[in-house]
Amino acid sequence: MLSAYFKRFTDVVVMLTVFRDRAEPAQAWAPDSAYARWLRDAEAKDLYRIYLDERESHRNSTAFFLDVADLLLAKGERALAMRVLSNLAEMNLENRHILRVLGYRLLQAGEATAALPVFRRVRDLSPAEPQSHRDLGLAYAQAGQDQKAVDSFYEVVSRPWHGRFPEVELIALAELNAVVANSTRRLDTSRIDPRLLRNLPLDLRAVLTWDADNTDIDLWITDPNGEKAFYGNRLTWQGGRMSADFTGGYGPEEFSLKSAKPGKYRIEAQFFGDRQQIVSGATTLQVRLTTRFGAGAAKEQLVTLRLKGGRDTVLVGEFEVGVD
Repeated sequence: MLSAYFKRFTDVVVMLTVFRDRAEPAQAWAPDSAYARWLRDAEAKDLYRIYLDERESHRNSTAFFLDVADLLLAKGERALAMRVLSNLAEMNLENRHILRVLGYRLLQAGEATAALPVFRRVRDLSPAEPQSHRDLGLAYAQAGQDQKAVDSFYEVVSRPWHGRFPEVELIALAELNAVVANSTRRLDTSRIDPRLLRNLPLDLRAVLTWDADNTDIDLWITDPNGEKAFYGNRLTWQGGRMSADFTGGYGPEEFSLKSAKPGKYRIEAQFFGDRQQIVSGATTLQVRLTTRFGAGAAKEQLVTLRLKGGRDTVLVGEFEVGVD
């Protein structure tokens, strides 16, 4: 099986350069509850008081704490948002979907160390889902624990997975190699087939994930030529590649480009809807955009959105790739 991975991996050459972020507001779901309206309209000095007034009546609602944290982050109140999210961590949740959302929020806020026990719990709850191991690997990498990151990624690379997770091992393998190639310490890779240890730097890489199982969301990337990469057009004229389509939940779906043409790149998500009850009130998607991936000078941005409703196309952002 590893030799088959190796052939597919070496056939795929994908990666990134320099950009200037020009993210436009995405049309994310906005909660319309009374407390959400009060928080959106309130002055900064009144935000925490409103939250405290409402907390007791919503203390068992995970959606409440997610909504409030999102609104506080949108208003630049990061410390308060983290305090609100801590309530979820204290609820002893057994729902991996909510825990994934909590972990994503913590990573987005730069709190990788706090995210680690959350993603370890997700892994323990759903060890048969490769995303659980990949998410933990990403958290370890962001926390600077490179060896543990490599070990988690290799779980995805080396184990057989259900057919509804196509090519997830290739995405994790690229991330494993980027960590190995750019780590400041010597890592133990003795159990990894040496043919798989090949870093492939990219100018541009975008990876879409989401929290809900049995949910179909597609990543769309439109390049400066006006060509759209998506599941129906996986190889672009410029050399971009879209990974296999995930139709049953979680992702990841990956767009990768080795040599990025200067100009504007548009990132969208096509939400086809879910086939299950969403316990957090909306589906949460995350796009991880990286330039110079694997090249030692990577720049990364996480965009997290909550979406309500099916068959919506959401603008995640537009990015300008400049001339070196």
